[in-house]
Amino acid sequence: MRTQTFVLPSDIERETGFGIGQLRKWRQRFGFPPAESTADGKPAYSRKTVDQLLLIKRLLEAGFRPGQVVDKTTRELEKLNLALGLSVPAVRRDKSTQAFIAQLKRTDLAGFSALLAKERAKPTLLDFVRNTVTPLMVGIGDAWTRDEIDIHHEHLCSSCVERLLHAEILKLKPKKGLPSILLFALAPGEHHMLGLLMIEAALAEQGARTINIGSDIPLNNLKLAAISCKADVVALSFSFAYPARDVVPTLLHLRRLLPIQIQIWAGGAGLAGIRKHPKGVRIISDIGEAVAALKELPVQTKLDRHEE
Repeated sequence: MRTQTFVLPSDIERETGFGIGQLRKWRQRFGFPPAESTADGKPAYSRKTVDQLLLIKRLLEAGFRPGQVVDKTTRELEKLNLALGLSVPAVRRDKSTQAFIAQLKRTDLAGFSALLAKERAKPTLLDFVRNTVTPLMVGIGDAWTRDEIDIHHEHLCSSCVERLLHAEILKLKPKKGLPSILLFALAPGEHHMLGLLMIEAALAEQGARTINIGSDIPLNNLKLAAISCKADVVALSFSFAYPARDVVPTLLHLRRLLPIQIQIWAGGAGLAGIRKHPKGVRIISDIGEAVAALKELPVQTKLDRHEE
């Protein structure tokens, strides 16, 4: 399915999860990825380089550090993945996920959307996100890894799911007395928004007032947004592509910027390798934990303030 010889810099993060800035730092430090270009001289990444980056991605997710794997050859990376059982992810797709993938292969977006609407009939948004969207995205990633679908299929899937979740969130009304959650995806240049949107949907269903502010906002401006929006919680999402060494300093800096009464929640795959959690930050491991954290907040907090 993947027929492109080269991947352009504008597409590399969607293909691999690694941003341009991060790859530039790796090239300076480790000599990888190499400087490559298309036949007409445009900067690009060869398919060989992209496949090598995907091997690196699996090893980083398994707990390796960049210095341990980025400078390895493809053969060395394949051996490491094989030894750890990471070469072909063991993903069991249910009938629902298989049906979704079949619709994507045919580029039947109407059929795909109809399946989504049918699955949305589940009792709650939380149930829908947990038992439909989560296994679907895992299955999509597995299908792409196995070369069953192309990257544009994943983009189409994400677009359809995001559109549905946005529509569902707009139907919900905040309950008086529940906290206001300011959602924000880090870091600047980070574009992995679906996970954050899934959590937003689950919290909004519980009655929280959610504000998805997106990404590419400096921390100082995020502070101003949190204060002006009268947020009780600022929730941050870190993808695995976010430099691990920057996660804790970023959270500590934001903690110093925000008033102490505004809580900070942090989640996402980028926190997997963080051993010491920063003081004053609550780590959210999954959507269910986010809902539980919401319920622990005092109902009376800012009861009158949100009516101003």
